[in-house]
Amino acid sequence: MVPRVEGARYRSFLRFLYEGVEGVVLLVLIVVSWPISRRWLANWGSTSSEQSAEWPGDRFVTGPEVINTRAVSVGASPVTVWPWIAQFGLGKAGFYSYELLERVVGIPVRNIESVLPQFQQLEVGEEILLHPNAPGIPVAEVQPGRFVCFGVSPELEDRFERLEPNRTWSMYLTPGGEGSTRLVLRSCIEPLREATLVRRLGRSIEEAIDFLMEQRMLRSVRRLSESGVGGGSPTVAS
Repeated sequence: MVPRVEGARYRSFLRFLYEGVEGVVLLVLIVVSWPISRRWLANWGSTSSEQSAEWPGDRFVTGPEVINTRAVSVGASPVTVWPWIAQFGLGKAGFYSYELLERVVGIPVRNIESVLPQFQQLEVGEEILLHPNAPGIPVAEVQPGRFVCFGVSPELEDRFERLEPNRTWSMYLTPGGEGSTRLVLRSCIEPLREATLVRRLGRSIEEAIDFLMEQRMLRSVRRLSESGVGGGSPTVAS
């Protein structure tokens, strides 16, 4: 049983079911086609300038082998989008992605569809959980309203073990025209230390799944930001 957060609004069962079916279908298609589709999906939705830009979180990874830049345009200002980003994570608002698939792999998550004041504070060194049985990923840098970078910065190496391979995963908000926002998701991953065939295959599968979950997250944050949904009484949870 996934615990509820008092005062939170959750997605309807219909949306839970619809997105779950979508996720299963896309999972099969993306994993099967990844050797071919990877070159297009790696930078899904982003512009060439966003792909070539140097983002704040990039400096925490040395000589990245994989750089993915994915983005959506949101018809809302950064100040409206940021609260949804701030409450990202297990035990907070969830991941805004395919809840059904997350539960299948043992993540007890409910994706919250309202902005909750108790989840709006992010601090460097705060650990964001992705799975109850796995180490979290710390906040390496944050500028509220602008961006948050997850990873192990040099300042955090005495508190957190560096990932293998080392990586960063960041979300950026850049103002657009007429009160819109570009929501950019950037990940940088260092080369494998031991690039065996099995590990390379594992990385390819991981990259395909990352794209699947990230594109749904970006689309969900866009939907929520544009809906004008804030606090309020909860609806029926899935």
